[in-house]
Amino acid sequence: MTTMRTIHAIRAVNVVRSAKQLVLAGLAGLGLALLMLLAGPASPAAAATVTIDLYVVAGSTTLPGGQVVPVLGYSTTNAAVTEPGGPVIVATEGDTVEVTVHNELSTRTALLFQGQQMPPDLTGIAPGATKTYSFEADQAGTFLYESGLVPNTQYQTAMGLHGALVVRPAAAAGQAYDAAATAFDTEAVLVMSELDPALNNTTNPATFDMRKFTPRYTLLNGLAYPDTDVITAAGGDTVLLRYVNAGVQYHSMAVLGTTQTVIGVDGSPLGHPVRYAAETIGPGQTADGLVVAPEQTAQDQSVSVYDASMLLHNSNTAGFGGMYTSIAVAGTPATADEVGPVASGVRVTPANLVVADVSDVDRGGSNVTAAEFFVDTVGAAGTGTAMGGSFGSQTVTVSGLLPNLSGVQGHVVYVRGFDGANWGPFSSVLVTSADEGGPTIVSPSLTPRATNHDSAKSGVAISATANDSGSGNSNIWRARYRIDGGAEVAMTVSPGNATVASVDATISQPAINLLAEGTHVISMRAQDTEGNWGAEISLPLDIDLTGPATTGVGVSPSPNNGTLKFNSSISAVRVSVQTMVDAGVVQGTVKRAEMFIDAVGADGTGVPLIASDGLFDGVSEGGYADIPLSTVKQMTNGPHTIYVHAKDSAGNWGLTGTGTLVVDKTAPSLTSVSVSPSPSGGAVSLTLTGAVTDTQSAPAAIEWFIGNNDPGPGQGQRVTGLSVSGTGPYTVTGQMDVSQLTNGNKQGRFRVRDAAGNWSAVRQANFRITGAALIATLGTTAPPDLVGQGATLPKRATVDAFWLRGSTSYISFADSARLKRAGTVQDEDVAKFAKGRWRTWFDGSRYGLTRSGHDLDAIQVVGKKLYFSTKGSVSIPGVKGAGDDADIYLWNGRSIRRVWDASRHGLGKSADVDAIARGAGGELYVSLTRSTRVPGLGKVSRDATLRVVGSSWSLEREGR
Repeated sequence: MTTMRTIHAIRAVNVVRSAKQLVLAGLAGLGLALLMLLAGPASPAAAATVTIDLYVVAGSTTLPGGQVVPVLGYSTTNAAVTEPGGPVIVATEGDTVEVTVHNELSTRTALLFQGQQMPPDLTGIAPGATKTYSFEADQAGTFLYESGLVPNTQYQTAMGLHGALVVRPAAAAGQAYDAAATAFDTEAVLVMSELDPALNNTTNPATFDMRKFTPRYTLLNGLAYPDTDVITAAGGDTVLLRYVNAGVQYHSMAVLGTTQTVIGVDGSPLGHPVRYAAETIGPGQTADGLVVAPEQTAQDQSVSVYDASMLLHNSNTAGFGGMYTSIAVAGTPATADEVGPVASGVRVTPANLVVADVSDVDRGGSNVTAAEFFVDTVGAAGTGTAMGGSFGSQTVTVSGLLPNLSGVQGHVVYVRGFDGANWGPFSSVLVTSADEGGPTIVSPSLTPRATNHDSAKSGVAISATANDSGSGNSNIWRARYRIDGGAEVAMTVSPGNATVASVDATISQPAINLLAEGTHVISMRAQDTEGNWGAEISLPLDIDLTGPATTGVGVSPSPNNGTLKFNSSISAVRVSVQTMVDAGVVQGTVKRAEMFIDAVGADGTGVPLIASDGLFDGVSEGGYADIPLSTVKQMTNGPHTIYVHAKDSAGNWGLTGTGTLVVDKTAPSLTSVSVSPSPSGGAVSLTLTGAVTDTQSAPAAIEWFIGNNDPGPGQGQRVTGLSVSGTGPYTVTGQMDVSQLTNGNKQGRFRVRDAAGNWSAVRQANFRITGAALIATLGTTAPPDLVGQGATLPKRATVDAFWLRGSTSYISFADSARLKRAGTVQDEDVAKFAKGRWRTWFDGSRYGLTRSGHDLDAIQVVGKKLYFSTKGSVSIPGVKGAGDDADIYLWNGRSIRRVWDASRHGLGKSADVDAIARGAGGELYVSLTRSTRVPGLGKVSRDATLRVVGSSWSLEREGR
């Protein structure tokens, strides 16, 4: 049989929250309904089986600023939730906890209790189904429960499926753990989480990429300040704060105004509790901290509990927000009035009036109803000379006429007041001998010294000290001020029975509003009780009606798609202002600046700027503010006007200066692209030409790669020297470094990035990489811009065919030539020049190449093999068939054979091949000595370069 135990050992924490009440005592939920697991009147160590039903439901919450977003949550009913999160579940160490989960969602879900021994649920609960989870609460402490590890549900915890589990020690009531050092008077659970509206507003959150989760609100128990609940405590209480991090970020929780001692982490008590200024709690972790509440005083007291990272804001809403609450101690309740009012400022005027101030403030708070005075000797209460005044308030100025004494000097006048129940103590003044000097005004001040015509202001405070101690030592009776030499206005004297007193007044705002812009003179003087006026002293008061001028508003980087950082460490767009200068008749200092996006709001409600030099205190200032990239991502495409204005020391807001942030989240389109020259002819840099369309931003970069090996946007090889012309569509040109590419056809892939950071789709353009064309001339004149180098040849030698391989040259001459140290070589031979020496490499006569038509006019050396073509149509000894000067032969070091028959590939008898090159893929490149008809190409001019694969011909390079 299940028993029930009520927990009595702790004091309830009252939670202050509009329109809600905490129904169950024992634990403050701070915005979460408390679900008490009660087990009844057995001994403290008796274990119980406790059961609970949790409904997984959807709903919505209203964030500070008015934004409404969908949320998920756990509830004890199937009603829609109004906040993310779930109830606090409380058990006692040793209890068996059975939680039945009812899935009211349209997708699967599961439940996970961190730190508890229980089988993990990896399949979850189908929509509309239920499942019971059971575990033994075998360890006291604070734990997290949240959505379980079911595929495609990783967003559920972030949307609100989380809560706190509190397990109390079985034999230590009023303690967090068994150790006596963990005792507390009251406690509160603080569940930390974050909210990103981009996730919550997604139609199908399962498709949201959680790597892009960017919180714009941080919450305590599902609420962001100022909607968070206050923790109330009695003066001097030890408060246990149970921190539970259900978010995805680290949070360092601090307490401002007292200290906190961490006694446990993740449900494990610390053997030596540690005092922290701020305890950092990772995602999924918990911590228990003890804080001593302020002692109770007459005034309300509180200490702040907040995220020490100081990211205390709600999205773009001005003012404090986020993870912030406080521990509050109410002030001492008022008691019955048992003491009388106090009299002060007793003075005797030249008109023989006794004047005093009587107050019951801080003496019971009753209204003053009467006052009396005595001369020299005091009598019974109520028997003195009655004084007049505006009775009926807590503070009254009273006065009465002295009797016609024979010289009032040397007499003592006593004054006291009455609050309807109690007479107060006496206050007195000595009427002394004659005084002929007036008081001196010292330390005068105006607050503020500069102001404007803002009717919401409370005017200008005038303050000074009147001192008669050096000019007769009489008491200060009254003081007056005037503006620009006009009529005098009375000032307040306090205390009124002293030779040194404070004199104060306020120039009302309506009076300020009558003053023209410029500097005005405020004069003041004081009078003693003997009727002597002191010297007048003056101060300047500036009336400033013109605000600072703002110029040079810059926005960088712009355009932007929400990914371009201001620099490597600042993930934001920087709004910078060059100058904010106060102008007008009176020039004050710049005290504040603010920014608005798209529309100017009420003065003082914008995003504040930071002064460039760290402090707004000069006549001319610069400043800056940052717009987070997470905000830029949510802005619409197009130009957004940034408005900035500044406020001066008089309170005037100046006109706005403007800048423009262009938001461009649309990728550009690379509509065409070409590469030249193609074939490259040995060039190591090719020119890319393309056409780009973009509605918001100009092209900023182009990258390329070969084939399907896409390295990803921004990772390809950059086109250098990018030139952009036009205003859209754009024409772009730039240089491609192809020095590392091998010869052959290349399938180039290109994409363009605009100035906002958007990459276009890939567009293909094919080009061919070929080696440089090497030439030899029939004459002795060198081509322009070329300088001969290498081997020294006889002057009459004419190169008929050649091949270069590295630094080695292979040459066949048009006629016989005599070479140094190598002797005479014939036109059917191939000479080799390497390491500064000549030698005969191929001796054609040894293979019967002796006739005039056997002259070699095209050669290619591959390893130790020689490919060649002859100048005449003469048969080659040992090779079957008639010879053709367009055929190609192979010498393998031992014999010669025909490897390419021109007639079989469509060339007529008139064709003569005078240059050859075989590619690595078996393709053949040839050049012809005369114009020739080529299959598929028609008549091709002499010296053109052709490519042939099988019987397929293509033109690689035009000839003459």
